[in-house]
Amino acid sequence: MENGRVLAVNSMVRIEHVEIDSKDLNHGFTKFVQHLKKNSLSWPQLLTSSFNAGKTSVTVACDSEWLDALLRTLERGKDMRKQRKASRSVSLTCFGGVSSELPFKALQVLGHRGIIPDKYVLSPHSVNLFVPAESREAAVKALHSPVQQT
Repeated sequence: MENGRVLAVNSMVRIEHVEIDSKDLNHGFTKFVQHLKKNSLSWPQLLTSSFNAGKTSVTVACDSEWLDALLRTLERGKDMRKQRKASRSVSLTCFGGVSSELPFKALQVLGHRGIIPDKYVLSPHSVNLFVPAESREAAVKALHSPVQQT
């Protein structure tokens, strides 16, 4: 059983959320890839994706220049758009991200400081929390406290 030990805290300064009109997740990704190729954009870091009610949602990270270029190309399209305001990602690199209380503890630490993530994504070695832009630095500082206890 994994023990939920935090090794490091990292953050991404900016992540963007894209919505694509599609019939399923595969169709949405096909359109996204075609859009990247058409606009000579490299593949970004993909953080999460989902499909619901005719829309594929893709959350991506890259340098600001690339993200700005992506958003400019989305303005010209009709079936692909910026889904919502940009957010930030704060990540715990860890053992036991999936098989422990670690995600819950991270949410509690942030909640005690008034920081409310709108989503978190888990892998066996990370807990990624999406926070409002203005909360990124405070979230990083807050999550360093569990790192010091391990």
